[in-house]
Amino acid sequence: MTTIHRNGSRPVDTRTQERVDGQAATRQPTRNERARPDAGRDAFQPAAVTPSANRLGVTPAGAQEVRTTSTTPVAPAALSPSELRAAEQAIANAHDGRDASYVAEWLKNNPDPAKQAAFMDLMFQFGAVAGGILDDVQRLPEADRARLSQALDNAYRSGAISDAELSEAVASAHRGELPGETHEGLASIIAGTGNPDLIETYAKREMEIVRENGGYDQQRSAAVATALAGLPPDRLQAFLASNAEGMADVLKNINAGMDSGYSPALGQLLDAAARINPPTAESLKLFTDSIDKLGENRESRAAAARFFTQHGDAVLAGLQDQSGSLGLDGQKKMSEFFARTLFSPPQDYPGADAFRQNVMQRLETMNAGLAQHANENPPSQDAKRSARLMGSLVGSLEGGFQVAVDELNKRNDAVKGMVDLLFSAKSLLPNLPIPGAGKLKDLTIDQLQRWVTSNLQEKAQSPSEAIPFHRAFGEQISNPDLRTDYDAARGDAFLNRQRGLS
Repeated sequence: MTTIHRNGSRPVDTRTQERVDGQAATRQPTRNERARPDAGRDAFQPAAVTPSANRLGVTPAGAQEVRTTSTTPVAPAALSPSELRAAEQAIANAHDGRDASYVAEWLKNNPDPAKQAAFMDLMFQFGAVAGGILDDVQRLPEADRARLSQALDNAYRSGAISDAELSEAVASAHRGELPGETHEGLASIIAGTGNPDLIETYAKREMEIVRENGGYDQQRSAAVATALAGLPPDRLQAFLASNAEGMADVLKNINAGMDSGYSPALGQLLDAAARINPPTAESLKLFTDSIDKLGENRESRAAAARFFTQHGDAVLAGLQDQSGSLGLDGQKKMSEFFARTLFSPPQDYPGADAFRQNVMQRLETMNAGLAQHANENPPSQDAKRSARLMGSLVGSLEGGFQVAVDELNKRNDAVKGMVDLLFSAKSLLPNLPIPGAGKLKDLTIDQLQRWVTSNLQEKAQSPSEAIPFHRAFGEQISNPDLRTDYDAARGDAFLNRQRGLS
């Protein structure tokens, strides 16, 4: 006979249908505490093992909407004996079967917020069982997950769940390092509450446990990222600014485990950070620090591309040195960023076409800006800084291409990425000359494919020679001083491309 224990004391039999009324709980959740201004001081953590994150059914990166708490909390009402028995059975079944659908079904059948608050009150009296159940959402459709989030939010704000009960729901004995223990199910429910206090408290508790474990816990780090994605921009900005060390641990561990290719956690966090507008030092640092964690994760790449498309000017400005070039660290980061998002698989992530367009549009705009200084002698310092930045960006693109060919061994994919990038420029740069092949506007995608491939075959030891960027753009800079600045910055960025990719 399987039992679960309320705070280690009273057992609850899962075979409720065989029990008599006298075996029901003697304490009904009738607390009508008012909403606490300090709600959210503690958090909870699942103990149960869950399937991989790609089967959790969480909202894809880029599509998640931040729901803010706005309604007045509803205090719990007393459950009747039959309602209480059904509630206990739902909790027991969910715990035994590691399936939160039993709980979701109870909430669906009892839509009264007061009854739902009483149910959540009851569930959290069973300690760590509550956190485990809320992590087992892999079978639930979005509507049921939203229902869990709403019930949790109301119960927490109404006082039905106390700080002590939230703390007892933390299964801190489990580090969550077994395959499939993502913790992202629970974190997605937390994020769905839209309750900044609850989200922040949960994230801080997870960070504390990560630190207690020596700073290495991949699953809890993914949970933190998932939860923080539910914060509104102002609260996320404040959290990033006041928890720099904890966020360093999160990014150190994220996309590093068995589920790294499927977890939406980093992508969701990057999308949330992109909503901080104008971007801040903290949101930009989150982006640049996550570049070497993109790996082959499609959602992470998509979100990173979206972030750069929206905030590319600020990203590049933050990586510039005093001369205007990208600094050494910036050159390396941008090379890996382009290697991951343009020149290695998966290349079919959402928004890839828009990202390619943005990159080429950025270069065209830079080139047009330099053309305005064609007859200056000497050119202004601002113009020289612009030439160096453009050279660094082109060198980073070339470096990313060579990284994909040499270090990732993705020659064919790199060629496809280069062809797609060039083809996307046809409407932006109609007169762009392709050395030895005519003008870009006249070439079909098949002709571009043959041109890039033949260059790689002829210059196998130097893939960068197959890339026309530095010549195509450099030759359009008519001011010799600016051309010199461009060439020097381009060469430095290419030579300093990222090595030893994660």
